[in-house]
Order: sequence, then structure tokens, then C-alpha cells
Amino acid sequence: MVIRDIIHPMTFSFQSRIGLGTWKMGEAARSEGEEIKAIEAAIQMGYGLIDTAEMYASGNAETLIGKALKIAGHSKRDQLQIVSKVLPNNASTKGTIAACEASIKRMGSDYIDCYLLHWQGSHSYEATIEGFLKLHERGLIRSYGISNFGTLDLQKWIAAENRIGAHERAVCNQVYYALNARGIEYDLIPLMQKQTMQLMAYSPLGTGDLVHHPDLKVIANTLGITSAQLALAWILRQPNAVAIPKTVNVERLEENLFAGEIILGEAVLLELDRVFSPPRKKTSLHII
Repeated sequence: MVIRDIIHPMTFSFQSRIGLGTWKMGEAARSEGEEIKAIEAAIQMGYGLIDTAEMYASGNAETLIGKALKIAGHSKRDQLQIVSKVLPNNASTKGTIAACEASIKRMGSDYIDCYLLHWQGSHSYEATIEGFLKLHERGLIRSYGISNFGTLDLQKWIAAENRIGAHERAVCNQVYYALNARGIEYDLIPLMQKQTMQLMAYSPLGTGDLVHHPDLKVIANTLGITSAQLALAWILRQPNAVAIPKTVNVERLEENLFAGEIILGEAVLLELDRVFSPPRKKTSLHII
């Protein structure tokens, strides 16, 4: 069979609006068992999206995903979308390909669903895009995207795709977005929507701060949901948005997943705007 016969067209969209983040997993041997169980539990309860990166614990977070997949059964792989990222210093054409191959090997998978440039580095965008396109042609990735790109950087990326006549385009931008970090609403989200680019919100609970926010807790209590669920449901009011909170607590995994079914009314959204003001001017992209 010619390799092109098995290429998947890059008409990619996330099948789950709530995913599992793995940042800071794999950093301590004593936590490995709990983390593997959490990933496996997420897969079993129906999470359709897991986010990781070669940077996370120097690849060990990807290794944990591979171990969890082995426990859950590799038949689950087709029901799951995995996102990983190449480090900027590896993002030459050849380096991007080698990094992707290493990530796939650590996870014991045959492919990555969406492969991102983690942030901007010294390699040209054209070089990285060429690597992504070669990986796509080989069937090693289903789509590609970017992470931590503000408006100006995104415009430069789009220009690079245009210059080389890329037959596929970035499908998402993963950025820090939460109730207490709304700057991207001013100009980045409108640009992404114009490009039909999906938004992946990392640290959607504000690095955990929002879970204990007193005003958020009052609003959540009136709705009979948790503060975390309210913060996640607020993210999903944006079209084509997904959120990837990280937790190893099985009860929290279930709560977070349910947030994908919550629709907030206009009155609640206005109250949240009162507590967490929308941006009124352009601000620098928040990166954590």
C-alpha cells in the first residue's frame, strides 16, 4: 500500500470539549502510580482528549500515558485524541520529525492526533511547518497546531504557511485562558475565529486559584455546581473551545468531565463579567 493511501485529511476537530492535562505529571517516582491510575480512569470514564508534551517531566508524562493506555487496552486508542508538543529548540524540520517519533515511541502509539509547536524559538516557522507536513504525509500526525502564540505571532505563522503554500494549516492554538486571564478575548480570539482555528485553554482554573475564589463559589452554589465546573463551563461558552484541566483525583475527573454538559445563562455570564472584567485594551499574552 502506498503511504498516501492511509493519510487522514486534516479536517480535524476535538471530539471532547473537556480534556485531561498532564503538565507536572511524571516528575516524582512516588506519584507515578497515582498518576497512571488517574489517566487510565479518565480514559475509562470517557475522556476523549489528553494533552501532553515532550517537555513535561522530560518525556515522562508521555511515558505515563503509554502505561495507562496499556492498562486501559489499546482498543481505547481510536476513541482518544492525544495532543503533544515539540520544544522550540527541536523545531527544525528534521528535529520536529525526530521529536515526534520519540513522543510516539514513549506513548506506545502509532500516531499523535494533534502535534503543536510549544512556543516560538530560533527555528523558522517554515522549517517547523515543513516538519509537520512531512509527519502528516507519513501518517504520524493527524493535524498540527501551535501553543502560546499571541496575535502578532499568529499573524506571522499564517504568513509563513502562505509563503510555502502549505496544503494543511494549523488547526488550534493552545494558550492560557481562564476567568482571571481574559486578555486574549480582545484580539486573539477574534483572529482565531476568523481562521476557524480552535482554542485550547490550558490552566483553565487559573492554576487552581479559581477553585477557591469566594465570589465564584457563591455563584456556583446558586447553580448547584462547583467553582471548577463553573469556570470550565465559562470557557466552553466560546465556540470551538476546549479546556484541559489537570487533576489526579478521580472524583474531580468526573466533575470536570460533567462541566462539558453545563450551559450558562446570560444572567450568570453577566455576573461573571462583573467579577472578572473583560479586557478593554490589548494586553500581552499571559504564559505560565
